[in-house]
Amino acid sequence: MLVYISRMKDNQGKQSFLDSVDWMEVTRQLGELLPDQAFFIKDRQGRFMMQNRRLEENCRITREKDPSGLTDDDFWSKERVRMYLEGDRQVMQTGMPIVNEIAPAPEDAGSSNMILYSKFPIKDKNGAVIGIGGFYKLLADKESSASSLGNLYKAIQKMQQDYGENLTTKELARLCNISASQLERNFRKVLGYSPHEYLLRVRVRSACRELEQTNWTIARIAQECGFYDHSHFSRTFTKLTGVTPSAYRRRHGGKTQAMQY
Repeated sequence: MLVYISRMKDNQGKQSFLDSVDWMEVTRQLGELLPDQAFFIKDRQGRFMMQNRRLEENCRITREKDPSGLTDDDFWSKERVRMYLEGDRQVMQTGMPIVNEIAPAPEDAGSSNMILYSKFPIKDKNGAVIGIGGFYKLLADKESSASSLGNLYKAIQKMQQDYGENLTTKELARLCNISASQLERNFRKVLGYSPHEYLLRVRVRSACRELEQTNWTIARIAQECGFYDHSHFSRTFTKLTGVTPSAYRRRHGGKTQAMQY
């Protein structure tokens, strides 16, 4: 009985402490302390609601100017904005985070720099997704020219462009002029998963887009996105998004034009 009462008091004390915390200030401080990481929070309209100093530097924003209410359109080319908003939309529609992806850096269109980024849904107290948070690290020029990242980029670009093809790790390794085992090691070192696992993520993201924007059958979408086995597609899609392809279409199909971007 005494142990139970003690634990109950501890839980009450913990809850009382957490209720008293200024979470906005905590979030702001954590964002500023992320080493070499740009941090941001956006609302459903894609407007910046919070950001750290690193992101402001990347956007060439002075401390005297508050970027709140501005969007990616105010800083970057249409091509790069389209890529960034596609990821934002995926996170908000599925409620699932994007972890350790590589994309072109938010810089001028001619830049060849890349970023390693993650995004996650921001929810209100009722569990509704009201925006996204994210952070990214700029992969510096010297790192980009190193064999590991340079070869990764070639493989990633191939997978993003030709995800519907029957791509193998050996084929991607030949494209990068390294062995399959080297490509596997480099992928796991930078992204935390294998080339095949990354390819599945690219395919599922493309399938999400087709489920939203087309009336194609799920079987056709599976084939167009590189899945030659319908059951494999359904299992992979469900594992990465948390819902079946049919459930995703019922929830999000036909909503693309209604997004508030």
